[in-house]
Amino acid sequence: MSARVTARLAARLTLLAAAPAALLAAPLAAQESLILVSNERSHDVTVLDAGTLRPVATIPVGARPRGIQLSPDGRLAYVALSDDRPRQEGAGDAIAVVDLAARRVTARHAAGSDPEQFALTPDGRRLYASNEDAGTASATDLRTGRVQATLVVGIEPEGVAVSPDGRWVYVTAETSNTVSVIDTRSDEVVTTFLVDVRPRAAAFAPDGRRAYVTCEIGGTVAVVDVARHEVVATIPVGDGSAKPVGVAVAPDGRRVYVALGRANAVAVIDPARRRVVDSIPVGRRPWNLALSPDGRRLYVANGVSDDLSVVDLATGRVTATVKTGRGPWGVAVGRAGRLRR
Repeated sequence: MSARVTARLAARLTLLAAAPAALLAAPLAAQESLILVSNERSHDVTVLDAGTLRPVATIPVGARPRGIQLSPDGRLAYVALSDDRPRQEGAGDAIAVVDLAARRVTARHAAGSDPEQFALTPDGRRLYASNEDAGTASATDLRTGRVQATLVVGIEPEGVAVSPDGRWVYVTAETSNTVSVIDTRSDEVVTTFLVDVRPRAAAFAPDGRRAYVTCEIGGTVAVVDVARHEVVATIPVGDGSAKPVGVAVAPDGRRVYVALGRANAVAVIDPARRRVVDSIPVGRRPWNLALSPDGRRLYVANGVSDDLSVVDLATGRVTATVKTGRGPWGVAVGRAGRLRR
């Protein structure tokens, strides 16, 4: 065998040896996210592959699901359940723990009565939930599944958000038009401030300096200085048909997206100029929304049309509409490479 042939053969063997690793790495790098949608009327969670927008699974949860979040490692989904079908086996007020590899509920954690929305601390160890019927917020230790603290907040609490550093929890209250501020170091309500009529949801900017609170009946979004826990601006989001509910902040903090309920649209806010710069038509009665990990797409749960709008944020247009279960309410998105074992 000539030296030239030997060299060529060695080169080919080297390429073949490297090929399996390259083939394995390429799909992982190209993998998209999974989209999870809680459906409050069909009592289940729809799981979609965000790359194809095809359904991966439908997971029954046994009660009315609303708030939905992913664990920091992306392997679990937490779903707030309210007991609206008490005679059904497995129903009850709880936070359901969904193993996304097994595609089933594997545990139920206590989180007080009638949990609606909740938020996880950045380390994934604790969960703060609003208890709408009791006027309280519950802090649950996710390692034990037990409530560690129950705090009195405003009347009919709903929205819950945790600051990026894990220090503060904001709990909105629909009837008292307030936001309660919980210090996670002491698990105490340290202050309360007023916002416009019927606050629904809250979200912090990525740097933690500002928070945004949607006020459904007021038709506004409150801009909050987090260092002082004070409203520094109020942004109108449209005419009388606009009912701001869900809210999400872009990863770079340069845009705030607000679901407008009966207006069947999403408002795009420029927080630097403190005004709405665009309105994107979506499905009927959008409730909540979530951004893709890269911040390029917005996923909007439309509660009356029973579907999910996929918005390309570069163009500001809906590029796909995907059927879900009945009454989609919450949305969560996570990397598929982290969700699948």
